[in-house]
Amino acid sequence: MGLTKWIYAEEPVDDATIVSVEQLFKVTFPQDYKDCIKKYNGSYPVPDIFDYDNGGQGVFNDLISFTNSDMNITMFKYFAEDSFTKGIIPFGRDPFGNLICFDYRHTKEAPLIVFYDHEEEGEAAITQICETFSELLNRLYSIE
Repeated sequence: MGLTKWIYAEEPVDDATIVSVEQLFKVTFPQDYKDCIKKYNGSYPVPDIFDYDNGGQGVFNDLISFTNSDMNITMFKYFAEDSFTKGIIPFGRDPFGNLICFDYRHTKEAPLIVFYDHEEEGEAAITQICETFSELLNRLYSIE
């Protein structure tokens, strides 16, 4: 996980919990993400700024929790089944209510990392960030 420090982590997640969430969404999460969520469930990365492939800039506020009863990854099941967002599974958020997601629409084996802007509609709501979860973590930096 490189130079990323994770703060405010919730309880660790076990393999059985990850498998149950994968079954719910009918996907297999990338191993780098599974390794991260096991240790850093619901936590906040420091640094937290990243650049998109297109040169834009975003903020990775936190990982969506697998265990928190108020905001849990399973709450996004209907989002991931909607006709437009089918195959897009959120795993993180920015500070403004937007989502950082795996995009399984084109491949089940290697989902792209995309940003979902909740204020946009259609394909305009989705912007590719990068190709893998590890690449996203490697892009994190601070402005200071």
